[in-house]
Amino acid sequence: MITLNTDKGLVRLQSWADVEARPGFTPNIDPRTAKLDRIIGSYALTPFQPCGLSTCHTPHGKGYLVTTTDGHETNIGKDCGKKYFDVEFKRLAKAYDREERSSRRRETLTALQHQIPTIEDRIAGLMDGPTGAKWISKRTKCLTDPMKGLPPSIIAIIGGVIRRRNGTLTKTRVATAQELERMRVQRQRLQEGENYVEEIVGQLDGISVLYKENDLRRLLVTDMENLSVVKGLDVDDLKDKALRDLAKWSESIEPTLAQAEESIAAGRRLLTQANIRQLLAFIPKREDQRVLQAFIAELPDVQALAA
Repeated sequence: MITLNTDKGLVRLQSWADVEARPGFTPNIDPRTAKLDRIIGSYALTPFQPCGLSTCHTPHGKGYLVTTTDGHETNIGKDCGKKYFDVEFKRLAKAYDREERSSRRRETLTALQHQIPTIEDRIAGLMDGPTGAKWISKRTKCLTDPMKGLPPSIIAIIGGVIRRRNGTLTKTRVATAQELERMRVQRQRLQEGENYVEEIVGQLDGISVLYKENDLRRLLVTDMENLSVVKGLDVDDLKDKALRDLAKWSESIEPTLAQAEESIAAGRRLLTQANIRQLLAFIPKREDQRVLQAFIAELPDVQALAA
C-alpha cells in the first residue's frame, strides 16, 4: 500500500512504478548534502524497495516518501530517516502520521455519510415488523419486570436462567433411594438437607436475548445515536478528538447491527408458545397459570415464526 497525503485528501498509488514515475523522484540522494523539506507519503509493501539514500540503499518494506528543499523526491525507511536526519525526521514523521490519521478518519466519516440512509433503513427493518425488535422488547420486558403483570414466580425463574446463562429449567425434588445410595458412595457422608436433587425439566431456547449486553434498545437506538450526529457534520471542520471518537465509533456499527440481528433471532426463538409454555409447570396457583396462559396465547407458534 502506497499512500500520498495531498491537499485534496489521500491518494493511493497502485505500484512502485507509479512512485518512480513521479516528477522529481530519484532513488539516490546524498543525506550529507540534502535537506528534508517534508514527508508527503508512506508505504508498506512487498517486495522490499531499496532506501533512496546514497549511503544506504538497504531494502525495506515500510517507510516514507519525502521531498528535499531542492525539489527532489525519494523514499526513506523509518530507521534510515532517524539515523541520517535525527530530530528533524522524527518531527516530520510525527506530523505526517498525525495528518494521515486525520485524513483517513475524515475519509471514513465522509463514506459513512453516504451509507447512512442504507443503515437507517436496515435499523428500521430490524425494529419494525410483526416480530421485530419493538415487538420482542415489549414482551421480554414482561418476563423480567415484576410490574408488567406476570406472576413473581415466573420473574424469579427467568432471573435465575439469566444469571446461569444457560436457559436450563430445573426443579428440586426428594432423591430416590438409589440416588441417595449413589450420593453416599460418592461423598462418603451426606450433610443435613442433602437428600434433595436438582432435576432438569426443560430448556428455554433464546434466553440470550435477555442478557444485558443484548438489549435491543441499546443496540439499535442508544448505540446508533451518532448516526444523526454524523449526518449533519461538516467533516472538514471537526476537531481532532471528535474526529477520532466518531471514526472509532463508526467501526462498531456493523458488529453492533450483527449483534442486534442475533439478539432478534434469539428473541423469536424465546417468544414461542411451546417454549414459554414450559414455565407453566412452575406455577402452583391457577390464577397465576391463567395469567401466563394469556401471555402465551399472544405469542406465535414455531410455524408462524418460520413463515
